[in-house]
Amino acid sequence: MAKTVTNTGGKARLISKPKYIVATLNEGTENEKNYIFDHVLKDSTKFSQDDNTTNQIENEVSDDAIKTNVTLGAYQFESTIEDVQDDLLIDMCGFKKGTSGKLYAPASYTERFAKIAVVLDNGVDESNQPKLVAYVAPKVQLNTKLILESLSTSMAGFSLAGTAKTAKVTDSAESIMTPLYIDPAYTLPTAG
Repeated sequence: MAKTVTNTGGKARLISKPKYIVATLNEGTENEKNYIFDHVLKDSTKFSQDDNTTNQIENEVSDDAIKTNVTLGAYQFESTIEDVQDDLLIDMCGFKKGTSGKLYAPASYTERFAKIAVVLDNGVDESNQPKLVAYVAPKVQLNTKLILESLSTSMAGFSLAGTAKTAKVTDSAESIMTPLYIDPAYTLPTAG
């Protein structure tokens, strides 16, 4: 029997400190909008997975369970954006702009979805060009909220947050259903 032993140190991918937070609305349509946020509160960005839920099927004649069912926990995203531009409040928080130019907070929740990418440095490629790696949730149901507190020592902004939903991602000719993936060769969206 063959054994495999892998020492991870030599090829470790050591990444930290997000370089970009990218939110894409209406992906793949002519109305696609990409936001690359420049004012993100330090140490506020995170992808985290809820704890898995387990359910044991008990055995009548033994203390050992017959089977343990495991349900994977959902991935949660959160980042604090220190910017309250009209477009951001409308697209990310569900505000409505009135004819007088005033912005109105929503009176009830309406579903909004975005593709969210947390982009980090991943060294340089063979031609000494910077490489980016991204943690991408292809479909996040947004659950954002406006933050207007301690304005003498803090800034107005909003918590860009939500729960990742399983979505179809195309990888070459293969379609994969996933709530989150890692793109080791991420490219930033461009206009055009």
